[in-house]
Amino acid sequence: MSQRHDLVPRVVVATVAVGKASVKDDVSQIVVDELDSARFHFVRAVTVNREKQFIQQLVSNIANSNGADAVILLGGAGIGPRDFTCEALAEIAERNIEGFGEAYRALLRDELGAGASALLSRATAGVCNRCIVFALPRQPDAVRRAMRSLIVPTLSSGVRIATGAARAMVP
Repeated sequence: MSQRHDLVPRVVVATVAVGKASVKDDVSQIVVDELDSARFHFVRAVTVNREKQFIQQLVSNIANSNGADAVILLGGAGIGPRDFTCEALAEIAERNIEGFGEAYRALLRDELGAGASALLSRATAGVCNRCIVFALPRQPDAVRRAMRSLIVPTLSSGVRIATGAARAMVP
C-alpha cells in the first residue's frame, strides 16, 4: 500500500438508509460542502443499506482497495431498533477512536443546546485497514457542526497517524 501522507485526504460520504427513496441529499451535501471548503478530496457519495453486513462490506471494500483515506457514514447511529452503524463499525475496526463519540455528545450538549438528551445520541469513529471511518446521525445542524468542529480540524493528522506516516501525539 502506498503512503499518501503528502497528499490531501480522500473521503467517501456514505448515507446509511433503508433505500434511496428515504434519503434526503441535503445532509450528505452538507458534508461534501464542508470537505470542499477544507480542500479535501471528495471521492464520491453512496447510499448503503442500513443492515450491518452491508455497512461492513462497504467500509471494508473502500479500506481494502485504498479507495479513500476516510469514510463518513451518515445515519443509523441512533438508539433505535434498526440503528446498526455503530455496531457495524465496532465489529470491523482495528482501533476505535473513543474520544470522537465523547466530543460529539459534548458538542450537542454545549453548542447545540441538547442538554441531557445528548446522552441518547451516538457517534463513533475507528480505523479499518488504515482508513478512518466516522459514523454520525443524519441531523443536518449536528452534522454541519461536527464537520466544522471535529472532523475537518483532525482529518489530515488522523490520516497521517492511521497510515503510519506520523506518530500520535500523547500529552
